[in-house]
Amino acid sequence: MRRYASRRPGSALVRTAITPVPVRVTEPDGFATGNRAMADLDSAPLMGCRAERFDEWFRYPLSGAPSDPRVEVRRAHPSEFERIYDLVDEAFGVQRPRALYDWLYRRNPHGVARCWIVAERASSRFVANLTTVPWPLARGTRVLAATVHSDYVIAPGWQGQGLNDLRHQVRESHPLEWTSAVIGWPNLKSRGSLRKGGLGDRVVGLVPCRALPLHAARELTRRGWPWLLATAAERTAHTIVAAWTTILLARPFGGTVEPVRRFEARYDLVTERCMMWDGYWCPHNADFLNWRYFDHPTHKYLACAAVIRDAVAGYCVVRIDGGRAWLMDFAAPQQPASVARALLLRAITAAREAGCGWLAICAPPRWRHWPLVRSAGFVKIPLDISLYTLARDEPDVQQLENWQFLAGDIDGL
Repeated sequence: MRRYASRRPGSALVRTAITPVPVRVTEPDGFATGNRAMADLDSAPLMGCRAERFDEWFRYPLSGAPSDPRVEVRRAHPSEFERIYDLVDEAFGVQRPRALYDWLYRRNPHGVARCWIVAERASSRFVANLTTVPWPLARGTRVLAATVHSDYVIAPGWQGQGLNDLRHQVRESHPLEWTSAVIGWPNLKSRGSLRKGGLGDRVVGLVPCRALPLHAARELTRRGWPWLLATAAERTAHTIVAAWTTILLARPFGGTVEPVRRFEARYDLVTERCMMWDGYWCPHNADFLNWRYFDHPTHKYLACAAVIRDAVAGYCVVRIDGGRAWLMDFAAPQQPASVARALLLRAITAAREAGCGWLAICAPPRWRHWPLVRSAGFVKIPLDISLYTLARDEPDVQQLENWQFLAGDIDGL
């Protein structure tokens, strides 16, 4: 599996200031998602942060034991996390900030990370690890326990000795491991390992991705274009794209688009009203959103909200990643579409002002806002992002069209 923080070392991320965008005030008709009108909902019962039962998971007696006498497979206590950090750094050859590890392992509002380690008996050295972190998940109105695979490593010199199989044997004996849905984002190498281990059917498939080109000169010069010709082509493309997106998206919606410094409980209502559907989705409450974005120790994110008469009607989060931007979260009603249009335009504008070459969106085939995105000029791009999932009591969890998520739930972004 791809480790959670496998980002490009040294990538500078800039928080871009948002200037409130005044628009002509019109009378909104009300907002609805499916059959649930916003006016009909005065609470957000799905949005409570339910910390996973770490102590119960950690203390549950195990019946399985590895067949290799050289090693033991066991669960790690949080007091051992520093040793796991060292193992991950050694395996990937990159030293990550300890604050980044602690953010992921200890500070997640949904609970402490669960780590399965393989230790050499003779030396007590950790030689393999699988970390899973609790993650919000629901099927319609039913909350599901879920974890996301994160740091999945084997120490140098121990690869190819069946450690993954040994760990899997022991994990199979723990009932709480299989009452939770498992989510992962394996890279190409990890998908090969899954196939070799007979688990390839758990890889659901590639996630569709589209991008809007914003500054083409940099990419064209990489492809061998002379700089003057590339900048001329960029100016032409910029004029056309800017005019088209403005015509399509810059329509009045009856409010303003304003910066978000911290998410508050009132955003939970917006998330549930705008994002809930009959399939699988990730209910990000305010605590989770603040942890995921504003509390991240190395990355910076830009968040904005559509506000109508002092009430939040929708919000979005964008990551500015050097020359690239990603739409991380997007909560907006489908009807009326004016709120979604205003938020998408603000995301495009922020990415363009930050000098990004493109704004990318990755989401399942039935993501509710794909029609708007396509009409705004976003084009298909080939990105190697695959969903891995398993839930023994949810037989349709491995159908990508049954999901709603964005980059905020994708490992590495």
